Amino acid sequence: MIGQLATETGWSIDYILDKVNVVTLQLMMADIPHWVPPQKPDLMQQIREMEEREKQRNSHTQTDKTNTTKGMNPMEFFTHYAIKD
Repeated sequence: MIGQLATETGWSIDYILDKVNVVTLQLMMADIPHWVPPQKPDLMQQIREMEEREKQRNSHTQTDKTNTTKGMNPMEFFTHYAIKD
């Protein structure tokens, strides 16, 4: 029981034995079968979220003409200024 709690919580065995009372340990053991780890997004979902954020970032029109390079591809940026000079 203590080993399982140490594995699940990351607490040391000494901490569990010395600092956590028995009632709390029993309640934790009763809850372990019902605990569901948070769902981590898969790689494709992360990519879709990043693409959506990029679309939102690029959808804002810039009214300030002095900052026309914001969000520009680095290659385009250097090509643009290399041609200007």
